[in-house]
Amino acid sequence: MLRYVILLAIAGIVGSIIARRKGRHPIGWFILCAIVPLLIVVIAVLPPLVSKGYTKKCPYCAEIIKKDAMVCKHCGRELPIEMIKVKSKM
Repeated sequence: MLRYVILLAIAGIVGSIIARRKGRHPIGWFILCAIVPLLIVVIAVLPPLVSKGYTKKCPYCAEIIKKDAMVCKHCGRELPIEMIKVKSKM
């Protein structure tokens, strides 16, 4: 019984990590994946959402890309300078 509970907890944690990386609500997906571990496959195939501070939409192909990206990984076009997040040196 304890092994099953540990397995469900691990499934919930994995599901919440994947959900967070895709811009979805991690606590809700933790609960869902802990109840039904096969939902990890569902969250893995869902497309990412635009999430503040992590992702943005490419202005050319409208695909989701990382916030720090300088070139779109989908269409290969360079992003306008206004859209590129510049990292400052400390």
